[in-house]
Amino acid sequence: MQIPARLSSMRRRWGGPRMTRLRRAEFFSAYGFLAPFLIILITFTVIAGLVAFGLSFFKLDLGFTPPEFAGLHNYQIVWYELTHNGDYLAAVTNGVKYAIMVVFAQTVVALALALLLNQKIRGRSIFRTVFFLPSLTSSVAMSLIFLWLYNDNGAINYVLSLVGISPHNWLNDTNLALPSIAMLAIWSTAPTMMLFYLAALQDIPESLLEAARVDGANTWQTIWHITIPLLRPVTFVVVVLGSIGAFQAFDQVYIMQGPDGGPLNSTITPVLQIYNSAFRDSLWGLACAQASILFIAIFTIALLERRFIDANIQY
Repeated sequence: MQIPARLSSMRRRWGGPRMTRLRRAEFFSAYGFLAPFLIILITFTVIAGLVAFGLSFFKLDLGFTPPEFAGLHNYQIVWYELTHNGDYLAAVTNGVKYAIMVVFAQTVVALALALLLNQKIRGRSIFRTVFFLPSLTSSVAMSLIFLWLYNDNGAINYVLSLVGISPHNWLNDTNLALPSIAMLAIWSTAPTMMLFYLAALQDIPESLLEAARVDGANTWQTIWHITIPLLRPVTFVVVVLGSIGAFQAFDQVYIMQGPDGGPLNSTITPVLQIYNSAFRDSLWGLACAQASILFIAIFTIALLERRFIDANIQY
């Protein structure tokens, strides 16, 4: 007899059956608005990923011959390339180098810009808009701009010539090609990460910063000991998103260096190698195996980053 009485009390407290219907309507309305995005996400990400994983066990050449079950043969090819200095090893090595350069630099630049634009300066809204513009520019347009900058007669070599430094062939030097493309990625992605930091900086209680100043901490001590530790949750998001984007680098490399990732495979990336396996060599099963391994690698890296970056900060 206590249970019906408790239910009756809860109905009176929450407004009875009418409130239950209202909450149910809000629930379905919310999921109704989310449904288009969820359908696209599930169709083109989850289902497509599962299909690709299933196709990685087949020998497949896009319909010219019937699919042939190959078991782990495609994964054995990937393993052979990784252990015998193959193209996929070069792609993975370049991907790691590229990710380290881009993620570290974009995080530092984004944090520096956010700290600067969080100051109470005149016209900071205009500066925020200007700094964010590179993220609104298409990757094709940005790639063409940097192709012009890196040209033998481009702006960078012209500025170097003014100070007596000989021009460089930036994109044809095996030591400079990958860092040159990384500079493009940093320039285009740092503004987006800056917005994450700006939002987090505005959520830091001003009382904490005032207490640090009262204790005699200067600006740099406050930033290093108060601000940066409190930004660790956002730093985790920035690092994870940056890592995912860096390992998925394709369009800028393809436009600036072509499908071969030259010179001498110095700019080939994992996704570019997957593209070549599928569209150049018609080895779709192998491409699916390479893509599956890349997904596992990115997922593992994200878990490791979550472990080493403590994001459980409350204030």
